[in-house]
Amino acid sequence: MSQHRTPIKRISQGSLRALSRSANYPDAPHGLAFLTPALAELTEEMQTLQSHTQGLRNLENSLTRFNESFASWLYVQNMVSLSLDWTQVSFFFN
Repeated sequence: MSQHRTPIKRISQGSLRALSRSANYPDAPHGLAFLTPALAELTEEMQTLQSHTQGLRNLENSLTRFNESFASWLYVQNMVSLSLDWTQVSFFFN
């Protein structure tokens, strides 16, 4: 069974420790310097999250504008239906 993965990787204390001793960064200094690659990746993921959030805001604004326009159109249709003389209209359908 495959493990469920999220778009943003979770970094645990154990994975940070493994990253500090990783062969990918053999010349990484001791101490907190091993956090640099992890923080760079976190920054990139946060920028992606921000762009997706902005896209959702744009979609919400578009839907709000459509909703207001459609409600106005329905209101006009209702006013037109109240102002028509339906007896004359029914004459054409008989």
